[in-house]
Amino acid sequence: MLKNELRDILAKNPAIAGETSWLDSLTLHQEENTLKVFFPHMYFSAWFSRHKRAAFEEAIDRRFKDIQAGPAPRIIYERASANIVDVTAVTPASGIPLPVKAESEAPQDDPFAGFIFNNKNTFPLATAKEISGNTKATAYNPFLVCGRSGTGKSHLLQSMATMLARSTDAARMICTNPARFCSDDTAWAKRPEFFWQRYDVLVLDDIQDMSGHSGWQSKLVACMDACPGRQENAPALEPQGGVTGAAAFHSTRTGRATPRMIFACSGHPQTLRTLDERLRSRLESGLVVELMEPDLDVRLRYLQLMCKERHLSLTREQLLFLAQRCSQFRLLQGLMLKVGAYCAVKGLNLTQTDLENIVRTGVAEKMPGCREILTEVAKGLNLKPDDVLGGKRRPDLVLARQIAMYVCRQKLGLSYPELGRAFGGRDHSTVIHAIKKINKLLVSDKRVQKLVTELERKTP
Repeated sequence: MLKNELRDILAKNPAIAGETSWLDSLTLHQEENTLKVFFPHMYFSAWFSRHKRAAFEEAIDRRFKDIQAGPAPRIIYERASANIVDVTAVTPASGIPLPVKAESEAPQDDPFAGFIFNNKNTFPLATAKEISGNTKATAYNPFLVCGRSGTGKSHLLQSMATMLARSTDAARMICTNPARFCSDDTAWAKRPEFFWQRYDVLVLDDIQDMSGHSGWQSKLVACMDACPGRQENAPALEPQGGVTGAAAFHSTRTGRATPRMIFACSGHPQTLRTLDERLRSRLESGLVVELMEPDLDVRLRYLQLMCKERHLSLTREQLLFLAQRCSQFRLLQGLMLKVGAYCAVKGLNLTQTDLENIVRTGVAEKMPGCREILTEVAKGLNLKPDDVLGGKRRPDLVLARQIAMYVCRQKLGLSYPELGRAFGGRDHSTVIHAIKKINKLLVSDKRVQKLVTELERKTP
């Protein structure tokens, strides 16, 4: 009732120009002298503050003065808790959030600048930029990002939504999770085509949660089938001003951005097999990309930036020690939180013993050392680890030793002298020669390629 009354008041406001459909996106809850206003997502909140807040509060004031002849209730604005995004500033490190900043302080340049990445994730990031930057393109719809937990999927979606909100009407975008999207009893549940009359962008995170919920999946399938551009024949609607069927439907979208469907799924693309075939086939008909876990170099750069943000003084060797203990950003974030708390309590610089104690009492993963990698190499070549580590110059032993040095360098980030000491006290020049040789063999020798690839897959 309150929304209908406000709609009548706003319709008479010249500044609104009779357009009040944005009211439908607000959730209003009145308690005595307080009116709570909930937003569907942070982008709608920002858009509302800029364009509609003044008119909305004026309408509230008029409504309560006319009916109650008293002061209007106090208005409290809140964001719905089920969103995939929040008002967190994204650090320049694969989208892991650091302390909250006000919206006015948030960076206004490239939303993707907060990702540290290397060649493994160049394609997913470049594609995400293309999709969110070109609002008229029709390719890559739907767009699905897969990857293990902690690889930055949700924050990639957040960056895409931020960029889309700049070029489209934020009130026409849904950013939520499958449970809320599919369980809400909305008008478009029976007529999915109505969804795309009202919205331009659908962003769903953690769609693997739909597994086992056939009703949810059927609802999303119907919504995807109704998306303009995915069907040769758009669904027929009731007559609108003499125009019927597909023409009526598309006429409502004239001049608007091309619809976007953007999803994220935790796990490898094979995780989609847990979904019903109808939904899986529609997801796989679009562009499916996978965010790979950050390697040692990316994790080290992330820790360096966290130290700068939190004003911590750690040496490169100490940061490398931490980076070798975790393969996920969230675990690294937890470690750095403990390091910061320890420094705040002790008030002094950390020693290596302090770091080892922090790691030992935390949730850090057991990362492989040189000996473990050497053992895996020897096993792959049917050799004994002690023979590989020894001084014999047999060609097969030399090759195994060189491969082990190469993988240790890539995975553990050890210096050439450190690797030399780990491999029986060899000179650093021997290590340099070994790594150069393996780099050449990776181009020409398929057996070496296969072995190195398998070792890198087994070791985080």
